[in-house]
Amino acid sequence: MVRQVQSSPVAPDWDDDMSVAPAVQVLDTRSAGPALPVSGSVWSRGALPGADAALALLGSLGGVDAWTICRITEDTWTGLAVQPTAQATGPRSAWSGTRAASYQAGTPVARDRSLCHHLLSGPQPVVVPDLGRSQHADLRRLADGWGLNGYLGIALRAPDGRQLGSLAGFSASPVDPGQRDWPELLAVQAAALQASLSADIAALDDAREDAFERSLDSHDDVTRLPNRRGWAMLLATEEQLSTPVGDPVGLALVDLGVIRTVRSLRRAVSVVREAAGDVRLARVGPRQIGILAGGYQTSQVARVANLVQARLEGAGFRTATAHTMRAGLEPLATTWVRAENALVTARRAQAGSRSR
Repeated sequence: MVRQVQSSPVAPDWDDDMSVAPAVQVLDTRSAGPALPVSGSVWSRGALPGADAALALLGSLGGVDAWTICRITEDTWTGLAVQPTAQATGPRSAWSGTRAASYQAGTPVARDRSLCHHLLSGPQPVVVPDLGRSQHADLRRLADGWGLNGYLGIALRAPDGRQLGSLAGFSASPVDPGQRDWPELLAVQAAALQASLSADIAALDDAREDAFERSLDSHDDVTRLPNRRGWAMLLATEEQLSTPVGDPVGLALVDLGVIRTVRSLRRAVSVVREAAGDVRLARVGPRQIGILAGGYQTSQVARVANLVQARLEGAGFRTATAHTMRAGLEPLATTWVRAENALVTARRAQAGSRSR
């Protein structure tokens, strides 16, 4: 069965439900209880190359209260850099009283709560002088929730056309579309930013492989995988690599169940390795395998976890697998603990049901 466990309560009010709290899903043949709550400190975002210069230039032009560069995944929108302008502190500005003004860079927001998601449907720059006059009621409501009226934006795209994120300007008051040639300014800055962002994301594959090779300095002799210490090194390095460019990170833990022989353990690891594909594995406990999926979207992580679970069960192992996504800027060690607690709870529930 699949059990989804929320990592934090979901607020019933729309205005308090913009942030995404990733759930932990436990795949098992028996029911599982809720995960233990875990809290963690926020890890520093780092700097996206080229962001400061682009935002400083745009901010000097006036016209809006703040500029942001964001990364879009399949289910979240995350601001990588947010820069208020001088207009935001002006005597006539209502910016400080908006929800948008309290947004912290690195906080994930559900895609359907993002103006960029709704307004940037193609490659062309978008200028909306007054969102309050939009013909779409849902868009007006979304803008009102953020406290915004003016919007300037353009999608940031990978060389293959995939949308990576956006460059956008926001204002609590309407924007004067004739003040500047906003479409041209957005297009020029976006071209440089998306080239830099694409290059940095592409370079992550080699960096992740190098990190895995270094983690093998602390490995498990039986499986030849990184051990618990090597796993911790992998997580710490992944934070440094993925955070500046907002790359999503998925994590799964596999409880292999009762393993009585070295041969059986190696066979189980072989099944996991073949099913998991191009991700990093580690032996994080006597019967646990960790899966680090840097750069994987939520659905991709779920597919990997489901395939690993199915292949292990097909090979005769009585296993349980928990998977989740990194929540914003939380340390990956915290993501690990969230998944581990859910897995431990599932195994306890399984043991309790057998004893009845």
